[in-house]
Amino acid sequence: MTQGEPDFTGEEAGVATEPTPEETQRALEDALVGAPSLAKHGFMVSVTKQSEVLIQPKNGKQYVIQVIEDDPDLAQLQIDIFMTHGYEVRWATTKAEINAALRRCNEVDVLLLDRELPDANGLMILQAIRAHPQFGALPVIMVTGLSGPAEVAEGLVAGADGYVSKPFKMSGLLQAVKLVLGTT
Repeated sequence: MTQGEPDFTGEEAGVATEPTPEETQRALEDALVGAPSLAKHGFMVSVTKQSEVLIQPKNGKQYVIQVIEDDPDLAQLQIDIFMTHGYEVRWATTKAEINAALRRCNEVDVLLLDRELPDANGLMILQAIRAHPQFGALPVIMVTGLSGPAEVAEGLVAGADGYVSKPFKMSGLLQAVKLVLGTT
């Protein structure tokens, strides 16, 4: 990493504005309401963060999904499923790969972000993205095994547009991506 490039995975990466008590309360309510959907359907998207407009692909032709996942089998499954549905998919797993991928977020339409990574913290990465002036509006879906109401609320407060629990149904993850892109 050269000087002046953002580090989305470092200790200082997660510096974001503190949510208001109202934002925190709304996220907790969304998490409590969405928990049954999370258990039943394999995904949860906060109603307040679904795209109301169709987001066009940044490259003008094909949506690009950036997967940040440390499990190679799960990452390959996501790559295969999304490519079958016409998406371009990129994958990153280490701090260096994650930073390189996130520096290219201007090419990415949706980020699927694992919360528990071996050498990075997905929640801190999300906070760094939300604090970054260029990437703050990037749709981010947390894909994680942490699926209790408190964890979901924490992800939503940090700025996640969706929250998908592991294990999940691929149809649920695909639906969550379509919802944040406004393509459903």
